[in-house]
Amino acid sequence: MPADVYGTVLPVLGGLGARPGAPVPDGRALLLTGTVPASRVHALERRLPELTGGEGVLETEFAHYRPVEGPPPRRARTDHDPLDRDAYLLRVVRGVRSRP
Repeated sequence: MPADVYGTVLPVLGGLGARPGAPVPDGRALLLTGTVPASRVHALERRLPELTGGEGVLETEFAHYRPVEGPPPRRARTDHDPLDRDAYLLRVVRGVRSRP
């Protein structure tokens, strides 16, 4: 990334739960290594062009598993919940025709 945007990028990385390492100068650019939670990589990819004026490059690779800190993430169901049997059967059977 350009060296002059380091001060702008660093707080964003912290907000995403990243753990950046020490920056390595490379002319007018900086090489920054560190770790970013996998669930936050997409958010960083979306923000990087805006933060770096389109000059930042992001390379990622999976490094390791780590236990979740705090409450585990939850995702809303996108289908019918079979654990609520009555509601599940009402929704599933509704599309099935009975045989004559």
